Amino acid sequence: MLTRRLRALFPARALGLLVAATLAASSWPATARAEVAELSIAIQYGLGYLPLLVAKNQRLIEKYAQAQGVGPLTVKWTVLNGGAATNDALLSGNAHIVGAGIAPLLTIWDKTRGTLNVKALAGLDSSAYWLTSNNPKVRSIRDLTEKDRIAVPATRVSINSVILQIAAEKEFGPGHHYDLEPFTTTLSPPEATAALVSGKTEITGHVTTPTYGSQQLAYPNVHRVLSSRDVVGPATLVLAYATSKFHDENPKVVAAFLGALRDAFAQIERDKPLAARAYLAEEPSKLSEADVVALLNNPDISHSFVPYNTGVIADFMHRVGSIKTKPTSWKDYVFSDLHGEAGS
Repeated sequence: MLTRRLRALFPARALGLLVAATLAASSWPATARAEVAELSIAIQYGLGYLPLLVAKNQRLIEKYAQAQGVGPLTVKWTVLNGGAATNDALLSGNAHIVGAGIAPLLTIWDKTRGTLNVKALAGLDSSAYWLTSNNPKVRSIRDLTEKDRIAVPATRVSINSVILQIAAEKEFGPGHHYDLEPFTTTLSPPEATAALVSGKTEITGHVTTPTYGSQQLAYPNVHRVLSSRDVVGPATLVLAYATSKFHDENPKVVAAFLGALRDAFAQIERDKPLAARAYLAEEPSKLSEADVVALLNNPDISHSFVPYNTGVIADFMHRVGSIKTKPTSWKDYVFSDLHGEAGS
């Protein structure tokens, strides 16, 4: 019946062209589809995500998307706690891009090889991680006992936990990297900070960045035990990453995201007070603008668009069996958009 109606409406040649066009449209490659109209990004707490917070505050992704011809683009932001939660958001499709530590990235990169092929889009943060404690007896990790509880965003998988594992191996020798793992417990940075400074909970330690570590050290009952730079040196420890499917099907949105990030990095370098105001506008904090500016001038806080020295973490995680595949280069787990840069 449908064929008779079509023949009545169109001459034979026109009908043939219509059918051919319909068949051609149904066989178009995935790259011909429209790019996402709503971009979902999941991040975590702290100045480690400052480039993304500046991009959010200044609506830079929307601006660069418009320039790429894919606007108006709506950007949805979610704050999660820990690399496990951000990886779950990415795998479930609840986020297109996530920000998390190099350890969660390497974990998901290893597990999705040959399927979703998750890789990094760019680096975000190269700040040090500190182990702080309110236990006056703990002056090194050798002083930790089963009575201590160390807060991390996610046990085993977070970069906070991996830093502790590397420190344990350096202190106690090969095979002892998980010696301190039984002492760790999961808490968000704000919760861990409140617990540590109060001294009224089981929490006696926290592996954290200077964003929260500096607030903790303002209390006389808290001191610093070690820095990640004592065990791995300066390195990019927080990155933004996505699946290859999203990356390949949305080249203009990805270009807008990377352009916005570069702009945000430039703004942070050029105008720290502006960056501080953006941070305070986007994340609840007891810090003042002057406090945040002082933190941004602290040598233990730094940001890096191009990942560097990430191989230290990758080699360790492979050696202890946390990931099955040993990367041959940083380019294995970073998209080709950055391969022309001097990363490591």
